[in-house]
Amino acid sequence: MNITKETIDERRVALLEDLNKVRAQGAELERQKLENIALQNALTGAIQQCDGFLKELGNDEPELFDMDSDSNSDVENNES
Repeated sequence: MNITKETIDERRVALLEDLNKVRAQGAELERQKLENIALQNALTGAIQQCDGFLKELGNDEPELFDMDSDSNSDVENNES
């Protein structure tokens, strides 16, 4: 196999295309990560609000919840 300027240029173009695809995937993953963090913050706020309501009703100690449990989830797995 002979290496020519043309074969190197073709390979370089293919590598640049791959790099652009990987960068786009990274940007999409970052967007999903930020969306996930926002959802976690919203859920944490909702839990705190429930805790506040329970305290107002006279139940000073809300039930503890398992952060890793999804059995009582109000959120469905939403893949965009």
